[in-house]
Amino acid sequence: MEIANLVLTLICVISFTCTHAKIGYFWHITDFHYDPLYTPQGDTRRHCRRADERGSSGHHRALGRFGDYSCDSSLELIESAARYMRTRHSENVEFVLWTGDIIAATYTGNEDTKYQAIRNMTELLSQTFSSHFVFPVLGHLDPAPSASLTNLWMHWLPLEAMQTFQNGGYYTIEQSYSKLRIVVLNTNLFSARESSSPPAKRQWDWLDGELEKATNNKDMVYIVGHAAPGSDSRYPYDTSPDANAKYLRTVRRHARIIAGQFFGHLHADTFRVIYDNDRPVSWALLAPSVSPHRDPGGSSNPGLRLYKFDTNNGKVLDYTQYYLDLAAANRNAGAAEWTAEYNLTQYYGLHEVSAVSLHNLADKLRIGTPHETNVFYKYLRAYNVRYESSDNCDGACAHQHFCAITCLEHLAYRQCVEAAASALAAAGESAPLVAPLVNVLLTLMGLVFLVV
Repeated sequence: MEIANLVLTLICVISFTCTHAKIGYFWHITDFHYDPLYTPQGDTRRHCRRADERGSSGHHRALGRFGDYSCDSSLELIESAARYMRTRHSENVEFVLWTGDIIAATYTGNEDTKYQAIRNMTELLSQTFSSHFVFPVLGHLDPAPSASLTNLWMHWLPLEAMQTFQNGGYYTIEQSYSKLRIVVLNTNLFSARESSSPPAKRQWDWLDGELEKATNNKDMVYIVGHAAPGSDSRYPYDTSPDANAKYLRTVRRHARIIAGQFFGHLHADTFRVIYDNDRPVSWALLAPSVSPHRDPGGSSNPGLRLYKFDTNNGKVLDYTQYYLDLAAANRNAGAAEWTAEYNLTQYYGLHEVSAVSLHNLADKLRIGTPHETNVFYKYLRAYNVRYESSDNCDGACAHQHFCAITCLEHLAYRQCVEAAASALAAAGESAPLVAPLVNVLLTLMGLVFLVV
């Protein structure tokens, strides 16, 4: 009996050691929207920049040093995020995904000043992750691929990646120590303006080749980009219908080897589920932005995301979402206290991160029972990164979220939204969904579900 117990103990120790040895972390940061002209003495009517005294009425409100919900990111906000990331699992961080939109949309500097702003952000991340690779992605606000941009990021990219990045803004990273391949896309080539261009065709051919190579090598793949497939009520069609459909067909065909898809762009915390004949086969997770400003859909608190994964095969095990209460940081006059907002599996009660588990979660977001209403408002609180918005989300709004998550074909999304609108109209729903309970629910969830 004692021998049996000893053997069992040894097995447990060995199992724990092996399992622990596989665990790693990676950061996903996105949408800095850095505005070099932001100033606490600025005017929200001028994107938080210093007002022209001759044209100013003198009645604009005071701004905070870490930014404002009406404007894009200040340098101090981004520096505070960098300082915080240094403190979290630094010894086990394998790499960083940086998914685009580095510069604010409203920044009107010339090309030289824009490159200088990107260079400043690059140097900040190089200092923050001095012994790690940062894998940059082009957003729709970033410059087109060029030798200048490639040279700026060459210390993070191997030679073969630099070649495809300079020509098309896409590249792959093969992990020499594991069976995980990172495939970085230039989703700007999926736009209606670019989707029929020669660079877009070259990216499709390249992507097919990379996925076939991964299949033959028995590698698993992370697909990383700026704008996710599908649609959203605030950004109806970021990709052309043809490019969107082609991407979804590609994912379905290679779903077995795709261990995850990671995007930004929406400045919101949400996810997508891809189906093949009504069967969930793949998923995409969209990280919220560092920028507090979301146009045209409102505002959110700044966010950072740290993933936990199996370094051998890329299986995503969990993530922790961090955030900054921007209003509180500005009130504290110098203390930007980033903190854990929630942990994915605990917050939603998931046993694993998979297409099936996220499909089941999406199904709970369809408002019906009180339990489902509770789950939806947990999702909505995360979606806005705990920003206390006064807007209510009625039944039609709630169903738009469900449609965006589960109907990624453009036509399917439109039909999903229209069907919901017809059903709600027939039911006579016009008032906001459980509006009197919204603020109470959100307050309680902040107390009960926060995972530190």
